[in-house]
Amino acid sequence: MSRNRNLLSRFRRYMIPEDAAMHKRGMAACILAGVFTGLALCTMMPAAMSLLTAEHQWGLSFNAWVLILAVLAAFSCVLDYWGTKLGYTAGLGYMRMLQRHIGNKVASLPLGWFTASSAGLLSRIVTQEMMTSGQAVAYFVGGFLRNLCACVIFGLGTWVWNWRLGLIVTIAIPILFVLFKLGQKCIEKQYANESPAEEELASRIVEFAQCQGALRACHAGSTYEELSSSFARARRKSVRGLWWGVLGNMLAGMGQQLLVFSMILLGSSLCVTGIAAPFEAIIIIGVSLRFSTMIADISASLFGLEERRQTLDGIDAVMDAPEMPVPQMSKDLPHDASVSADHVAFSYVPDKPVLHDVNFTVPSSGMLAIVGPSGCGKTTVIKLAARFYDTTAGAMRIGGVDVRDLSTEDLFKNVSFVFQDVYLFNDTLRNNVLLARPDASDSDIERVADLAGVTEIVKRLPDGWDTVCGESGRALSGGERQRVSIARALLKQAPIVLLDEATSALDAENEANIVKSIEELRKSSTVIAVAHKLETIKMADKIIVLNASGSIEEEGTHDELLALNGAYADFWGKRVLSAQWKLA
Repeated sequence: MSRNRNLLSRFRRYMIPEDAAMHKRGMAACILAGVFTGLALCTMMPAAMSLLTAEHQWGLSFNAWVLILAVLAAFSCVLDYWGTKLGYTAGLGYMRMLQRHIGNKVASLPLGWFTASSAGLLSRIVTQEMMTSGQAVAYFVGGFLRNLCACVIFGLGTWVWNWRLGLIVTIAIPILFVLFKLGQKCIEKQYANESPAEEELASRIVEFAQCQGALRACHAGSTYEELSSSFARARRKSVRGLWWGVLGNMLAGMGQQLLVFSMILLGSSLCVTGIAAPFEAIIIIGVSLRFSTMIADISASLFGLEERRQTLDGIDAVMDAPEMPVPQMSKDLPHDASVSADHVAFSYVPDKPVLHDVNFTVPSSGMLAIVGPSGCGKTTVIKLAARFYDTTAGAMRIGGVDVRDLSTEDLFKNVSFVFQDVYLFNDTLRNNVLLARPDASDSDIERVADLAGVTEIVKRLPDGWDTVCGESGRALSGGERQRVSIARALLKQAPIVLLDEATSALDAENEANIVKSIEELRKSSTVIAVAHKLETIKMADKIIVLNASGSIEEEGTHDELLALNGAYADFWGKRVLSAQWKLA
């Protein structure tokens, strides 16, 4: 979406028609309030002259001017209250609907979109930027329009009262506009300097907190170089951004001060030359101060809106992210649980392929093991099978049906995941397992817990199944979290199970439980595993070996591949040696 698109239309994109109409009425009320405020300010000039000189001004006495002023002020207050109320109500509606829009968008984004950086962006939007942008809808827009209209009406009124004052105000308007635009550009520069460094620093702080165990093991618990560098970089960028911010505010303030100085100078000159009475000069100075306050409010509103424009850029980045195409009508669910790759190619970045011409077929209840060097695309294969991404070329099929022809709901009914990065919710251990099948009985839970080695964890924990796992499952070790994930897969009883290094985080004592779990899964599920453990690889019906370029170098059974004495035999030999290694 273009950043230069009308700011109001960008806000209203996330509002229901009723809230958008309410916001328009609120802005209309603010405009009218500004008109009456400007008229009241114009009325103050003859009213003050009438008070100071005890003479009629424009044929009206002081009491008449006061009555007019009171009526204008009353209308202004009522309209201002109405506009503010409508603005706040529309702002709350905007934030409410924005939450729904973001929730719906998140549910429709491809799973591959969710990375550490995108999660950080979503977190900022929900916790901070949603409120920040809501402020613009609630009062920044209305305040800007109110003060702008008041200034325009006052500028016209000055021509009626004193053409010299009107001339100064008229000349000042384009000068102020230019200075405000320059100030706005400076504020943009400030955010452009600060935002990337602040985002990186926030990520490093989270990383520093989450990885304390590894850092302390490397004697870097308090001297994490990457965090120190991010702090230094953020400080440099903040100082540079601060100068841009100071310059922007100085330019805006300069216009305001020049206008006040010019009006005071005019009043003094008129008084000295005898063109105007001293009382009139005093009134000009007093009115100029009130006028300068409205100019300052306009400046603050403009800069506030510019900040919200930056906020909307982040919101639009999420809302405009390409969604995974969904078929208008999902094809019938496949009758078997076979999985096949048909000349599959994939690249995360154009012209940098990760997978190239990958072909395989895993029959129902069969097991495929994928091995190869780090970074060859093993995990990418199973992510394509689950349609985290769409293939660049070729197709991934389940039961002969292209996964792109299945709805997300139908696809995920057929697939369970066990990934190396296991996420557990800040809930009880029981509820984390029940996530796979909420209606499961206690006997079902206990059966899968025995198979996955979770029963041992339950017995060790003081509250058993009711133990709260903590944020991201911090109360459990990495191996324990993965066992819970395997228990989920067993409980779901999906026709297809995708395991990404499912046994790599488990100790030898529990590996037998996991092998037993996989054997249990194979009775009713097709299994595709990316694994390094010897037993897991050896039990596969078929093994494919990916090379560094993402192509299949070898494929076959364990015995067939060993007989080839090629890449797999070399891989297997190294694994056997590493399994035999132990401390003396």
